[in-house]
Amino acid sequence: MIPTRLFASAARRITVYLAFAFLALPFGASANLVITPTFDTTITSLNTATRNAVESAINTAISNLESLYTNNVNIAVTFDYTNSGNTGQLEGTNQNYYDVSYSQYVSLLTADSAAHPSNTILSTALANLQYGNDSNGSKDLAVAGGLYAMLGGNPVGPFATVTLNSYYNFSFTSTVASNQYDAIGGLEHELDEVLGGGGAGSTLNSVAGSCTTAPAGFFCNKVGPTDLYRYVSSHTGTLSTLSTATSYLSVNGGVTSIVGFNQNSSGDYGDFAPNGTGAGQLIQNAFNTTGKDETLTATSPETQMLQALGWDLATSTPEPGTNVLIGLGLLSIAAVAYRRRAKPTSL
Repeated sequence: MIPTRLFASAARRITVYLAFAFLALPFGASANLVITPTFDTTITSLNTATRNAVESAINTAISNLESLYTNNVNIAVTFDYTNSGNTGQLEGTNQNYYDVSYSQYVSLLTADSAAHPSNTILSTALANLQYGNDSNGSKDLAVAGGLYAMLGGNPVGPFATVTLNSYYNFSFTSTVASNQYDAIGGLEHELDEVLGGGGAGSTLNSVAGSCTTAPAGFFCNKVGPTDLYRYVSSHTGTLSTLSTATSYLSVNGGVTSIVGFNQNSSGDYGDFAPNGTGAGQLIQNAFNTTGKDETLTATSPETQMLQALGWDLATSTPEPGTNVLIGLGLLSIAAVAYRRRAKPTSL
């Protein structure tokens, strides 16, 4: 059997802080998304050829995402390349999450939409929130630090650390053999998480897991940004974690499915169902085998997902700059580790 790449939530290491923040949103800025990498010593101490290959893959994944979005934010990410052995964990992301009320979150998205009217996916999603999960605003949202910063927040500490497990056989170029894992595609998956999408956009793994025994946990009684767009049918949202259930990403109230969500508890519920669009190995799939992943484009399901979270395509033309000041008051913050694992089964 070819090992299967699994994007999954591991046991969550949570540290809760408190912060008071006012959000100054400089809409109309012309700069694009900037992801600033730091390569730790597990990469800089490699032999020259291997170091160049790893850093090139990281820089390619970063460049691919930066080229897509105009949002004026600089997100610092640390990368390491550590041999963790045959643990089944291929890559992972560790980052902070912020507690934002539903009304505050929708206000931030609405302001972003007004400043970037060409993001029609966001405007459509906002117009249809009444049909989705948490439409009554009874639950707060758990928002990843990168997304929180883009919307104008002031995150505490570093944004994220992305880890590659050097035990596994990665290709660090766009040519990926059938027995290799696609490092660039995997890094793009993790960077989508840093931007608040994929598994980072859902609280369902905690709700179905740790919250059953520790209901006061940070992620309990909260939803994630992508959970707002999780549907089972037209105008019917779903937060079901049953393996027999179906769910899909939709921005028009469930009328149209963009891609199916994962319902397998071994993977992140915020990731996509395997081969959900028939397009092969999507970047945000919960399970992928070895071989090449899709190429990210402006129309990829992942890109549509992030647009619905407020990330604006590079073709967008910002409105004249204005600053919006929004008081978010007391925020809870949780630091969370996500892991992706290799599983010795084939899907």
